[in-house]
Amino acid sequence: MTASLLPDAKLCVLVADDIEASRQALAELVKNLNHTCLQAASGNEALRCIEEKKPDIVLLDLLMPGVNGFEVTRLVRQRITDRWLPVIVTSSFAWGEEHFLSALSMGADDYLVRPVSPLILQAKLRQYQRVLALQANLAMLAQRQRAIHEHIADAIITVDSAQQIIEANLAATTLFGAQSAFPLAGRLLREVVGVDLAQCMAHREITFAQPDGQTTPLEVSASQWSIGTQAYCTITLHDLTEWRRIQRMKDEFLATVSHELRTPLTSVLGALGLMAAGAAGVLPCAAQELTVVAKRNGERLSRLIDDVLDLTKLEGNQMALNMRPVLLDSLLAEAVAANASYAQRHNVTLELAQSALRPQAMIDADRFLQVMANLLSNAIKHSSAGQPVQVSLYGSAQGWRIDVTDHGPGIDPAFRPRLFQKFAQADGSDRRVQSGTGLGLYISRMLVERMGGRIFAHSEAGQGSTFSLVLPVHNESAVKPWVVCIAQDRQQLERLTQWLSPLVRVEAAANADVALSIMAREGPPAAVVANPQAQGSADEFCSRLQGLAGVEAIFLVGDSIDAKFAQRHGMAWVPLVHGSQQRLLHGLKLILAKK
Repeated sequence: MTASLLPDAKLCVLVADDIEASRQALAELVKNLNHTCLQAASGNEALRCIEEKKPDIVLLDLLMPGVNGFEVTRLVRQRITDRWLPVIVTSSFAWGEEHFLSALSMGADDYLVRPVSPLILQAKLRQYQRVLALQANLAMLAQRQRAIHEHIADAIITVDSAQQIIEANLAATTLFGAQSAFPLAGRLLREVVGVDLAQCMAHREITFAQPDGQTTPLEVSASQWSIGTQAYCTITLHDLTEWRRIQRMKDEFLATVSHELRTPLTSVLGALGLMAAGAAGVLPCAAQELTVVAKRNGERLSRLIDDVLDLTKLEGNQMALNMRPVLLDSLLAEAVAANASYAQRHNVTLELAQSALRPQAMIDADRFLQVMANLLSNAIKHSSAGQPVQVSLYGSAQGWRIDVTDHGPGIDPAFRPRLFQKFAQADGSDRRVQSGTGLGLYISRMLVERMGGRIFAHSEAGQGSTFSLVLPVHNESAVKPWVVCIAQDRQQLERLTQWLSPLVRVEAAANADVALSIMAREGPPAAVVANPQAQGSADEFCSRLQGLAGVEAIFLVGDSIDAKFAQRHGMAWVPLVHGSQQRLLHGLKLILAKK
C-alpha cells in the first residue's frame, strides 16, 4: 500500500492470534474484502513479520501467551519510527473495556470486538485505506521537496527568530565547509556566513571570507515566513564567481572589439571630412551629398562605439570620474549651445530658463554634458517641428534639479518601467521612426548615480515628457536654509532672488497656492518673503501663513501694508525704498539666528 497513492489499493494486513481457528476466520474475512493477508501465531512471530514483510495494518489479539498483544503494541511503537503502522487490537467484551483502554494507552490506534463483524471490519479497513493513501502522498511530496531542496545549486539556509540555523541544503554545507547538514544546524547565522539576518535583508550582495583567505561574492535573497507564532527566514545565497568571470570576459571582448573598430573608423571619418572640405578637389553635387551622408553615419557609429566603451567601463566599475565643484548654469548653457545645431536640423528650438542662482555641484563636467546631450537629443528627436524643448534649473529639498521638457507624444505607460534599462526601446521593431541602441538613458542613469544624483521621468500620453535629474548641492550650499518668495511681479521675484541667494536658497512662487504646494513638497522654509497686497485679502493671506508651524514671514511694502499691519500679525516689515536689500537681509539674518 505504501508504494501506491490510490485510496482503494489493496492493503497488506497482518492477523496475529495464537488460536488458529479464530486467526483463520479473521484472515478469511480480510481476503473476502480483497486484501492481502499475513498470519502470525505468536507475539514474537508478529514482530518478526512486521520487520520483514512490512504490512500496512496489524489486527492483533491482546490475550496471546508469552509476548501478548499489549507488549507487541508497545514494541511496535518503540521500533517502527520511519512510518505509521496502524494497530487494531481485538478481544472479547467479556474481558471488559479496560483491556481496550489499556491497549489504546500503549499506542494502539483502534479496536475490534470479537466475534468481528464483517461490515465493521470493512468500514475500518476502508477508512485506513484513505488515511494510508493520504500519508503515502504526503510522504512522497515531502521526499520530492527534500530531493529538490538538496539538489538546488544555490546554498539555502533556514534560521529561526534567534537567527539559529535549523536547516541547510547540500550546497550550503559544501559552501561553508561542513561535511553534512547536521554540523550547520544549531549554529548562529553570523558564525557560519559572517553576517547577521539584518545584513542579509538589507543587502543584495555579500562577500564570504573562506578559511583559506579567499573570498566568494554571494547574491542574497531572504524570505520571511511563519508557522503559528514562530517566525523563520529562508536565505538563498548564489555564488557569483562564475558569473563575474563571464562578465569580465564579455567586457574585455567588447572593449577590444570597440577599440579595434575605432581605429579604422577614425581614419575613415578623417578622410571623409577632408573630402567634404574640398581637400581632394571640388566634388560633384551628388558626391558631396553622399560624402555628407557617409560622414554623418560614421559619426553615429562612432557614438555607438563610445556608448559600448562607456557601458563596459561603468558596469566593470572602471570609469574614473573627475569630480570637482562646477557651476551648473554655465554647464547648462554650454549643453544647450552644443545641441543647438542638432535642434535646428529638426526645426526645434531649445529654451534655457535663466536664473539668478549660482548653483554649484560636485560632478564630472564632461560626463554631465554627456548626460545632457542624451536627454536633449532624445527630447529633440521626439518633438514635432516648431515645438520648443525647455531646460530649467531650480533648487529642491534633495538638491539642484534640472528638467528637460519636450512636447512630443509622451512615453507609453507599458514602457516606463523599462525606461532606464539597458537596450530598452519603446519601439523595438525594424519600422521604428527614431534610431538608437537603447543605451543612452541607461548610461545616463549610471553616470548620474555615480555622481551622487538620481534621474527620473514624468510623462502623460499626448502631452510630452519631462526628464529630471537631481544633483546634490556642493559644500556650503548643502547647508543653506531656503525661503519662498511670493509675488506676482516677475521682475520683483528676480530682484528678490538676486538679493537673497547669497544667504539662502530661494524658491519663487506667483501666489500663495503655489507657495503652499512647494512647502508641502519640501517642508517648511526658514522664512516667507511676500507682498500680501497682491494676494487678494491680506488678512486671509496672513492667516494661512500663521497656520504653518515654525514659518516666519517678512512682508514687502504695499498700499495696505505698513508697520502697524506687520506688527498686528507679528511679522517683519520692509518698504521697497533705498536700502531695502540691507534691511531685508538684516531681518532674514535675525530669523535665521533663531532657527
